[in-house]
Amino acid sequence: MGEFTPAHYIAQRDTPCRVMVIHTMEAPEGPQTAENVARYFASGQVVASAHMCVDQDSVVYCLPASAVAFAAPGCNSDGYQVEHAGYARQSPEEWGDAASVAMLQLSAQATREIADSLGIPLRHLTDEELAAGESGFVGHDQVSRVYKRSDHTDPGPSFPWSYYMGLVNGTTAQLAINTTSEENNMQFVRSKQTNTIYAVTPYTVTAMTSAKTWQDTVKALALDEEYTVSLDDGDIAAIAADCAARRQVLVADIVAALKAGE
Repeated sequence: MGEFTPAHYIAQRDTPCRVMVIHTMEAPEGPQTAENVARYFASGQVVASAHMCVDQDSVVYCLPASAVAFAAPGCNSDGYQVEHAGYARQSPEEWGDAASVAMLQLSAQATREIADSLGIPLRHLTDEELAAGESGFVGHDQVSRVYKRSDHTDPGPSFPWSYYMGLVNGTTAQLAINTTSEENNMQFVRSKQTNTIYAVTPYTVTAMTSAKTWQDTVKALALDEEYTVSLDDGDIAAIAADCAARRQVLVADIVAALKAGE
């Protein structure tokens, strides 16, 4: 673990681990997001931590399962915390892009291995089952609702739980997704009219809606706080429309592949 060991955690848990808690990092998808968010936890700049950070091409193990990470009050003492690149606000289409699908596949394989080693059932709990002390997979949003000790809503209402748990259980087919192509690199553009900075990938255009969002992005991707180019809003809208069309094609291909059992 080394450089990825968080600054804030408890070395030994007193309560057996009973739940796998799924989070989003609230940082853009990217090939270095897991590593950079893990380093952010290790820096001590935030009193938070996780056992595992996942992005489209890597799984970073930050803490052993025997340790307590600070990520989901109410389920810290008995939870295994898994952070995913992306945002709670993502739409179903955004969860279906190449980077997300690759990440979910990596995550499912890793969490299945951890859950099996801890004796945690490979099932998604309801809020009622979580409150009753049952064991399985939950979202941070469920922990917030049940224990009312935080207001976090990740991984969000559109997180593809059925698809993800199918991957975890081995009932959903793995897809061959290429996320290493040069065209998948994220770039940043600034609006000439509003000065808003947008994160642009081949499939999404995401506005950095606040200074905190931009700073979180800078930290997650280890940026130099620079944008690539300034464009008119009309040009940015055209890029967004092109991304949406490309995303629809990708999602259609993924759905077709799933139906075909590939």
